[in-house]
Amino acid sequence: MKLWRLVCGVLVFAFLGAGISPAWACACGGYLPDAESRARVFGENALVRYDGAQEEIVLSMSVQGQSKKAAWIMPVPAAAKVELGDENLFSRLQSLTRPKVVTRKTYWPFRDLGIMGSGRDTAGAPMAPGAGVNVREQMRIGPFEVARLDGSSGTAVTDWLTTNGYAAPASLAGNLTPYLTEKWEIVAIKLAPKVDGTPMSGSTPPLRLTFASPRIVYPMRLSKGATTDQSVTVYVAAPYRVDATKLPDPDVKPELLYAGRLEGESTPELATPDRFLTAYSVTYRDPSRITDDFTFTQAAGNDEFQRVRYVTENDGLLSTIGVLFGGVLLIGIGAALVGRRLVKRR
Repeated sequence: MKLWRLVCGVLVFAFLGAGISPAWACACGGYLPDAESRARVFGENALVRYDGAQEEIVLSMSVQGQSKKAAWIMPVPAAAKVELGDENLFSRLQSLTRPKVVTRKTYWPFRDLGIMGSGRDTAGAPMAPGAGVNVREQMRIGPFEVARLDGSSGTAVTDWLTTNGYAAPASLAGNLTPYLTEKWEIVAIKLAPKVDGTPMSGSTPPLRLTFASPRIVYPMRLSKGATTDQSVTVYVAAPYRVDATKLPDPDVKPELLYAGRLEGESTPELATPDRFLTAYSVTYRDPSRITDDFTFTQAAGNDEFQRVRYVTENDGLLSTIGVLFGGVLLIGIGAALVGRRLVKRR
């Protein structure tokens, strides 16, 4: 059964412009605008599924601005099967993991005094071969043109990408080298608009990669070449809760967003029974400090966790008057009873 959806690498919004110096901006790799574009990635969502032997990742990017062509370059530990993902997946995941809202009542004029509770919210076409590059497969999947390849060096792969229409900066070769040394496969994916000549913006169609792996890994090392903040939310679906035991930057700890069992889910990627979902989010302000991938391992227990957001509602002046009147009445009754007892004692 498929369980670990890996999509990660270099998100490239490019069509090859001479002499441009693109800025990377993608938490799982790199993002390059074309010569006419100022588009930037402002969000990345990834679902990772794992069953102990096989991994899958579904990834979608949210793009601000417009670009005429886009490409992803994704390093994966083994030969990958590439498919389209469910377009409704991430909206469902966001709904599942959103904070629980707890409403607190307050009454004027006490709402800003901290007496009745705080008003603040809190969150717990065929491609040319290249020297040193082996193109394993080429295919078209929906709006994507996909090539699976491996290479003898980062330079060889970068040259192949450039020859085949990808805007690849010189720094990409060095960042690809560790993956190629470890015999990872590179999946190169081009995304073009549905109508030629029209720009793209918004969220990219989710893409799913499936491959064998002895561990849960989410590639991040290509993000080292980024020049802007890198943010990513990773949802991990496994038979158990997971901890992030190896971090891209050891000094930047991810925030736990959610941990809980998946029950009765109809979304295809979440329909597996006895599944536990753990969600983490993190932003890297200095991507140059990224030196490793995310590695997730089984947690000590399956304790569930959900953030809580407190919302304070004021019941208004009439309710306040009622509360004050009731309070005065109770105080009066209490005083009368106390006075009556004192009289009896005398």
